[in-house]
Amino acid sequence: MKKYILTFLILITMTNFACSKSQTGDAKTLSDDSVRVKTFQKINVSELKCSPDSLFSRGWFVVAAGDSSNFNEMTISWGALGTVWALPAVTIYIRNTRYTFQFLENSKYFTLCAFEEQYREKLEFIGSNSGRDIDKVAATGLTPRFTELGTPYFEEAWLVIECEKVYWNDIDRKNLFEDAQKMYSNPKETHRMYIGGIVNMWEKR
Repeated sequence: MKKYILTFLILITMTNFACSKSQTGDAKTLSDDSVRVKTFQKINVSELKCSPDSLFSRGWFVVAAGDSSNFNEMTISWGALGTVWALPAVTIYIRNTRYTFQFLENSKYFTLCAFEEQYREKLEFIGSNSGRDIDKVAATGLTPRFTELGTPYFEEAWLVIECEKVYWNDIDRKNLFEDAQKMYSNPKETHRMYIGGIVNMWEKR
């Protein structure tokens, strides 16, 4: 009788161990899927599903220009995304007193980086401080990377648009409506409009 009881207890123990191991394996699989790291995937402009307004005025693009030896970035809330001269293109406006202005002037390419809401505080810092006075990369902890064309972008972004300058010109202030005139503090200050043909676009997926 004792022999049968012992055999029964061994069978129960083995069954419980097998179930426990199976459940642990399933949990591990679910955990691995839930923490899958998104990576940049190259996409076409037609695959972009968000509106330009959500990227510019509500999301604040970060524009970056320069190269690995020296670059700068700033936030922008003005711009457009569409088609110019049969090219998919973006239009941005940079005040001629900004530190980033000289990098855009001296670069053939620039990038626009979009970030998730969790980076809002870092974007506010980038937008309210000048690269002339402070290392904004060190201050924010963002990670600069560089495309094959040598253009800076940030690893933490969820969208990166790389553009080639195809046209630029200064805003003629005498043609501006009255409210827009009020944003300038001196007569030599204006914005330069840059049209960038989109050459690459990456989205984290």
